[in-house]
Amino acid sequence: MIDLPSMRSFGKFLIVIVIVLLILFIGSIFFGTHFLTSTIDYVVYNLSSRSGLSIFLVRGLVILLTIPFFMSVTIFTRNILGLLNLGWSPLSFYRKTSGIIIVAYVAAFWIAMYWASLHATAYKYCGYKHDGTLISSDNPGKEPVYGIELKPCTPEQILELNEKNLSPPVELTIDNAESYDWFTGYGKARVWYSVLPNGDYRFFDHPGNDPHSSQILQPINQDVIQRFKQAQAAALTAKTNAARAAAEAESAEERKKIDEAARVLARQKNTADLQNSLVQAQSEYDAANYQGTWDTCAHALSIDPSNQVCLKLRQHAAIKQAQQLVKKGELEFQRGEFDDAIWSAESALALDPTNANAIKLKSMATLTKPHAIN
Repeated sequence: MIDLPSMRSFGKFLIVIVIVLLILFIGSIFFGTHFLTSTIDYVVYNLSSRSGLSIFLVRGLVILLTIPFFMSVTIFTRNILGLLNLGWSPLSFYRKTSGIIIVAYVAAFWIAMYWASLHATAYKYCGYKHDGTLISSDNPGKEPVYGIELKPCTPEQILELNEKNLSPPVELTIDNAESYDWFTGYGKARVWYSVLPNGDYRFFDHPGNDPHSSQILQPINQDVIQRFKQAQAAALTAKTNAARAAAEAESAEERKKIDEAARVLARQKNTADLQNSLVQAQSEYDAANYQGTWDTCAHALSIDPSNQVCLKLRQHAAIKQAQQLVKKGELEFQRGEFDDAIWSAESALALDPTNANAIKLKSMATLTKPHAIN
């Protein structure tokens, strides 16, 4: 006859076994779920933050591309005892196809991290060589060649790295101003320009400085486009007229007369153009369009460099522009944008070296900036 206490002990033992198995089962589900979600989150965060790509795009790609990886993990550790297949040695990964796939995905992740970190200057470590040259690395510690201690890049060093990575503006050749696509579909400029001493224009594909004159490039506007169209039309007309006149000329005397007429016409055109430019410059100055005043006067002075009206208007416009830049810099100073405030003050001083407010603003921003960074 079965002993009743023994039956009870066996029942308790069986219940304990069931509870342990249940805990292990729930734990394996929890561990597997946590491993999957935390792995995806880790990869998505690191790649999206360094590459600048949308986190939604990166997450979708990671979920799709890691299907073989998680299938291999499932095969490699298909049950609790499967974990023992590791044999407590990393070489176990290379004994199975699923293990090799896991290793390949880990390597692919770090290669992707290298690609995503190429221009992620916020994650770099920086230091200066003895000659003041800035160097950067993905790793902290000592740089192996110069022995420089590399630390997380400061905002100023990040800005310097970004400026080094920018390509200079590329000059554009615009043969037909009428058909050229000057603006995007949203009305933003596709072209930036600088003004030559003779009043002509250079055009570039993005903002920056004119590589020839270091002049700050301005975004294209309708006034400049209109002037350029008129210049192209005038040049085409002059070319056509000159060709027709040359073809019709039968003697040197006739050609001489035609040339003289062309010179007279050019002088008349320059005179009319000068008068129109003076009227336009005064109108732009009265409308507080000081950049337009400066550009129009530059064109007028290319015709008559000693024109006192435009020399004075340009001087007044420079003073007004400097005042505007000081006001802009004061607002930037109040917002704590000290680098921008310094730039505005220096730009104002380039236009009007006697502007006391610009001198004061530059001094205050320069003194306050180090305390703000710390």
